[in-house]
Amino acid sequence: NMKKLNQYRAGLYMALHYKEIRSEINFLLRKHNFAGVLQAVINHLRHLITVRSTDKICQHIEFLGTIYGHGNHYVKYILENLFVRSLGGLQRISTVHTWTVIEARLPVTFLEIRKGQQIHNLFISK
Repeated sequence: NMKKLNQYRAGLYMALHYKEIRSEINFLLRKHNFAGVLQAVINHLRHLITVRSTDKICQHIEFLGTIYGHGNHYVKYILENLFVRSLGGLQRISTVHTWTVIEARLPVTFLEIRKGQQIHNLFISK
């Protein structure tokens, strides 16, 4: 099936994957709020960092990389502008060791997008 994932189908896969926040994701999907779904995932990742669940965080981020790879233009856009931008905040609340582990397992596409965003931020802050 070569059809790209739209926000609803991407959200359904996310509801299956993120068992702990499934009901919240399903609620937001019914309201057609894909950005809200992603924000719920980001909040969940922040929680997992505070409880030092590094392996689970990496699995969750790798899963988002898969969604990104199969997503349509809108799904990619929201992931770039919500999820990838949230990585700086996740890094700030991580220990150096935890972040080193997470960064080593970040999907290459997310690393490239992040690098592009950081370069862009350097130019606009001058």
